[in-house]
Amino acid sequence: DGRSSAFGPKRQPIQPQVIMNQHFDPQDFIERLPQRLGHLAGKAYLAVIAVGEEAFELFIALWILIMVERAYGQPGVGIYAYLMALLYVARYIADFGVSRHLEHEIAVIGQEDELALRRLIAAGYQTILITGGIAAILLVTTAGFDTAHTRIEERLPAYLIVGFILPVANLNHCKLSILQGMGRHTRVARLSIVRFALILVNMLVLTRFKVPPSFLPLAVLLSELAMAFLIRRHVRFHGLKALFQHPDRIAATLRRGQAYLFTDNGLDVLLNLDLFVLGLFVSAWELGVYAEAAVIVRFFLVIPVGMKPILRRRYNMMAARHEIAALHTRVRRITAALFSLHALLAVSILLTFPTVLNFFFETHGEEMLSFKIFAVFMPGLLFYSAFSAQEPLYEAIGEISYLRGLTLIASGTNLVLTFYLVPFAGYYGAAAATMITMLVYFVLFGRGLTSSPGFDKATYIVAGLAVYLVFALFDWWAPGGASSSWLAPLLLAVLFYLVGLFGVRRLPSVSDEATT
Repeated sequence: DGRSSAFGPKRQPIQPQVIMNQHFDPQDFIERLPQRLGHLAGKAYLAVIAVGEEAFELFIALWILIMVERAYGQPGVGIYAYLMALLYVARYIADFGVSRHLEHEIAVIGQEDELALRRLIAAGYQTILITGGIAAILLVTTAGFDTAHTRIEERLPAYLIVGFILPVANLNHCKLSILQGMGRHTRVARLSIVRFALILVNMLVLTRFKVPPSFLPLAVLLSELAMAFLIRRHVRFHGLKALFQHPDRIAATLRRGQAYLFTDNGLDVLLNLDLFVLGLFVSAWELGVYAEAAVIVRFFLVIPVGMKPILRRRYNMMAARHEIAALHTRVRRITAALFSLHALLAVSILLTFPTVLNFFFETHGEEMLSFKIFAVFMPGLLFYSAFSAQEPLYEAIGEISYLRGLTLIASGTNLVLTFYLVPFAGYYGAAAATMITMLVYFVLFGRGLTSSPGFDKATYIVAGLAVYLVFALFDWWAPGGASSSWLAPLLLAVLFYLVGLFGVRRLPSVSDEATT
């Protein structure tokens, strides 16, 4: 009715402020270019920023593992990887999809309805702080139980550090999501890059002074505290009194947020879940070997995850204009292109894996173990990396619940298989569980949709067999990925053409016929 503020009656209301600083923004410069040139420059800039942020994060993660491995050896990598996996899983559950909900709703509301915008942000801020605080308390109070049931010999104070990180990191993530919803993607990318750089610097200091591996999460805590200060320039919340006002908004926000839970970053969730479960059954050394392979696996996430914000915007625009047939054609073409690109990456990495790993890490004979773990991942990873990039399609056509169901099935499958296989198969069991889960994701992707792109999955399966054939041929011809491997892209392209992977044609859809 216009008489209440974001937190209630007008008695000194506590309102969130979103502060947009006026300084040079490359996106503003692009908008002043001639229309055609500006369009091309804008697309290129968004692609570089989105993929570049993911690439930078991956590079920093790899660099940190190298520093940890050289300072503490494989056991140190295992302890650090376990604690980071614990933090990731706890943060993901505590966020409960609220940040993603805020990003989506802010983009829908826009800047026109300021009152609705303030209420939405205030409710999200309140919910994120409370859920993060509860998760941190549970993590700290169960620390003794956790340390008693792992084999990696981490120290009890590590859980206190992780508990401190959790609410601060989730609040920072919430603020970045608010900026994402307002379309400030480049600003978010810059802030994220600063955060990764701070973690790297902090880790360099900690490893130089030989701080025990259990205390290495201090690098993340210090960077998150610095980020909280930096983000205040852009998004600012006033006072903690908001935590105790309008508790009904918390339940409502959680109900809306849970629709986005397990709808993004699926492979990251699975990999961190594997590391967490492995810590209960294997030693720190074995966990370190698995963590090295998992870093190489994440290379396959750089392009798909980086493309999602761009594809989300494009798909939503096409769906709003009822261009459903064109949308489906675009989805099929992008999926085929991503599959082809990742097939080339798969063959290249498989042929050169020991050399690449020895270049980064001071291995002591475990590079072949990591290679075998990576080889177990590969069949599922090849399909998952191409299809997971198309998750924005579910949101564009208004069927996000199907994506959540798909991800829940995949996560449940992975959890059951991991607990079943790890006790007697160790890290091979964890890798096999994730590989099978990714194949299940591939098989189920697109099913149940009222308007499906109509993927020819049999063609992709045959194309996957062609990838294995090329790898086997070049591994036999030139073991170790020697000079003749440059022929692999040409042979892959010929085989993909023969199996019909590039034969994407535009098919009319029910929605287009109804519109006509």
